[in-house]
Amino acid sequence: MTPAPCTVLIVGAGLAGARCAETLRAEGFEGRVVLVGAEAEPPYERPALSKELLAGPRQPEDLALRAPGWWAEREIERVSNTRIGGIDPSRQTAVSTSGREFAWDALVLATGARARRLPGSTPGGVHTLRSLADALALRAELRPGRRLVIVGAGFVGTEVASTALALDVEVILLEGGRGPLERVLGLEVSTRLAQRYRAQGVDLRLRATFSGFSTNAQGRVRAAVLGDGTNILCDAALVALGATPECPHALADRDGIETDACGRTRLPGIYACGDVASSWRPWIGKRLRIEHWTNAAGQGACVARTILGREKPYDELPYFWSDQFGLRLQYVGHAEEWAAVDIEGDENSFSAQYRREDGQTLAALLANRGHEIGATRRALAAVELAA
Repeated sequence: MTPAPCTVLIVGAGLAGARCAETLRAEGFEGRVVLVGAEAEPPYERPALSKELLAGPRQPEDLALRAPGWWAEREIERVSNTRIGGIDPSRQTAVSTSGREFAWDALVLATGARARRLPGSTPGGVHTLRSLADALALRAELRPGRRLVIVGAGFVGTEVASTALALDVEVILLEGGRGPLERVLGLEVSTRLAQRYRAQGVDLRLRATFSGFSTNAQGRVRAAVLGDGTNILCDAALVALGATPECPHALADRDGIETDACGRTRLPGIYACGDVASSWRPWIGKRLRIEHWTNAAGQGACVARTILGREKPYDELPYFWSDQFGLRLQYVGHAEEWAAVDIEGDENSFSAQYRREDGQTLAALLANRGHEIGATRRALAAVELAA
């Protein structure tokens, strides 16, 4: 067994970084654990940002992953409001943007991803949603009778649309493709979801070419401008065009930091996990970068055990969920291409099976069918797709 390092520096205090720190302590690591985060808050639950926190029932303090004193009790050194700007693998140091230096024996990059922004300056009233501060700023805009334009009908855009509509906010949802969530869920499911969004009051505009925003005299957003010159008046806007991995080192490219199945990068002593990691998945026989809760938690724990010399590849079936417009969408497996989609059920409860040409199921989507998720997981886990 490889001796455990004296100091583990974890860069990124989201779920992946937090779970790595927790697992190190839970499994007996006695050295220093330093958890560096760019935000002021201790690690918190991010899925609620587009839902319960945005709607109001939950407050920032309700999202904390652990009680206030939990980290100190376990001698996990939290360093807040600190962004790492550079890493020197040869010296085993990391330097913050303010010049503070951190030494490490093992370095874990759990820096996550940042929201894609439009080029140029951002007018007042135009938001992205990635952090607690983002969510609170957007929440202040969502007052009854106001108009919100959302650019992008991925998961963040559609979840915010659902939340805003429930707050009596008028929602205009712009999507450049043929339907919401089409890239992940396919046209058949996308078409079904589009019908539901419209039936519930969303002004969904597909194949919309977004050009930019116009502003008023105070520099605040006045309208979203389409490629044909159409102006869509609004009180606020959300840009929801996905995210890109964030890393203060050349290890990362647009597809994230490549790792093996245990979280090791190509540089000795440096690991990556969570949204920033493009990790080898034996089950599917390729690298995947997955921006979802279960993946971040599992990879964080996996990296901790690798550091401790108890490595076990993280190869769980990809899984994610989304709550929107009265549907709990649960997706298990992985399908980038498929030969057919078999849909069963009605608009309030349905399943979609993504199959390859030989009929084998690659992935499944369950809508309001939580009782089926266990059996679906077991059936997919029994299939070897890497071959």
